[in-house]
Amino acid sequence: MSKEIDNIKLEASIEKAIDAMEPSTDITDEQLQEMLLDEESRQAAQDILDTQFFLHTGKKGMQLNVEAELARFKKRHQKQNIHTFWKTSISIAASITLCIGIYHYISHQQETTNTAPVIVFTADNSPQQVILDKGDGERIVLAEHQANTPQKVQSASKELSYPTKTKDVILHTHTLTVPRGETFKITLCDGTEVWLNANTHFVYPTTFVGKERTVTLNGEAYFKVAKDAEHPFIVKTPHVQTRVLGTEFNIRSYSPEDTHIVLISGKVEVSNTKNNAYTRLAPGEDAHLQPDGNFIMNEVDLDSYIYWKDGFFYFDDVTLKDIMENIGRWYNVNIEFRNPDAMKYKMHFVSDRTKQLEHTLKLLNQMKKVTATIRNNTIVID
Repeated sequence: MSKEIDNIKLEASIEKAIDAMEPSTDITDEQLQEMLLDEESRQAAQDILDTQFFLHTGKKGMQLNVEAELARFKKRHQKQNIHTFWKTSISIAASITLCIGIYHYISHQQETTNTAPVIVFTADNSPQQVILDKGDGERIVLAEHQANTPQKVQSASKELSYPTKTKDVILHTHTLTVPRGETFKITLCDGTEVWLNANTHFVYPTTFVGKERTVTLNGEAYFKVAKDAEHPFIVKTPHVQTRVLGTEFNIRSYSPEDTHIVLISGKVEVSNTKNNAYTRLAPGEDAHLQPDGNFIMNEVDLDSYIYWKDGFFYFDDVTLKDIMENIGRWYNVNIEFRNPDAMKYKMHFVSDRTKQLEHTLKLLNQMKKVTATIRNNTIVID
């Protein structure tokens, strides 16, 4: 009889503790004082507070062991009989389960809300001009972007040619800088044609002397090399070196991880800057530089590496991150991903680069994979 009375008192104490911890104003001062004088009520309240503390401070991925908590509760309240214990345990387990559900929901919401946007490309606010540096202190602006805004892009053809026959045997080194939103074609003194993509620096001599024809590239260029079996054509970038006799190929070298040499026709050999071991490409192959200095060879869709010089974005099975970096480079806008997972999406995408940015974003949004909007010179991907 005494145990039954104790169990009834215990249940009442637990109910008082739960009621007192509810966000309610119905509890009187007398009821609260009575609960504080009840040892079982105080202990039950402490157990619930311990659970709340765990849920608030627990590390991501941790889960509360409900059975362990029930065992701990049983040990602290051994005056209960089996029937009363499990009745109380079910209530506590339900409360704990509910707390865990709320905790994970809130954590997910906070994680989604608090995920920091990822900036994958940053706009350049400096004037966007095609500049020829003649190496003697003279700098000539060959073309200037119509406006430093993503809404206007010049489509007019821009070219620079050097005479193939000249009496000038003095070597001059010129540097051509092509800004964002522009392409430029240059014909070298040997007749080699070079198309330079946006955001590219190209260093070359006005006259080739010696056994090799050597130029330096930082960015992207398409080469149609004049044949000369006695004088190999060498293209140096910060990360790779390409050696040819006469062929057509594309080099992209904006960064170490974005370094590709794609052979259109003929033969080329590529090596990294750390050694002289050349790898030979076959037409249609892409040599992609890896962090360890080696190359991965893949057969690729050549259109992806040709159409840019004809005024088009053309991407086949390319990550959205790479696509948006190219769009950012052309329109000179910031690229921000609010949904970082979207950076890994692979897509096929084609658009006319001579049209306004809004046209490109409209086509991108029509694919129903993401939502891209322009806000204050920033493309936001949701």
